[in-house]
Amino acid sequence: LYQLHWPGLWFNDEYLEGLEECVKQGLTKSVGVSNYSDKRLAEAHKRLKELGVPLASNQIHYNLLYRLPETNGVLEKCRELGVTVIAYSPLAQGILTSKYDEDNLPSGARSRIYNQEFMRKAKPLLELMKEIGENHGGKSSTQVALNWLLCNPDVTVIPGAKNREQVEDIMGAVGWQLDEGEVLELRKTALAVPPVRGFPAEDL
Repeated sequence: LYQLHWPGLWFNDEYLEGLEECVKQGLTKSVGVSNYSDKRLAEAHKRLKELGVPLASNQIHYNLLYRLPETNGVLEKCRELGVTVIAYSPLAQGILTSKYDEDNLPSGARSRIYNQEFMRKAKPLLELMKEIGENHGGKSSTQVALNWLLCNPDVTVIPGAKNREQVEDIMGAVGWQLDEGEVLELRKTALAVPPVRGFPAEDL
């Protein structure tokens, strides 16, 4: 899979034709885009189809704390076109791992977003994730957060890992599934947490 990391600011045709050229030269088997809005995604899908190349993916910011794709049309358009969503930052920069709380804030720039007040309001969600994980045989919060995304058949995830322990934790997100009630309960509880704005690149 070869993806455009960002949409072009004013035009995309040359980038898309470049993707077609990569497929034609045998450099990749499939192509995708990243941070595309619903409108740009539809245009890219149409153009690539004219070139005889299917659009495989749209990599976007999406997690329990950042659900803008659910309301801005991106998730719906991906489903309509058969384009797989690749969720980046699926653990909200580590917040959904339950590593942090109001007395142990993340360092650096993250602390400006995930400050003490935010972590206090996120506490019920983080506690619910731990509880659900325990009900599934001791699954970690990381595994619950990723599984929540993977319960949508149109979504896959691209979490980051710094060591073997984190890789093994991530691998534990597959091979089991939250039930529908748990998926809904997590979403409902997450709605009570102040929405994380992040950088809505898909608005470009």
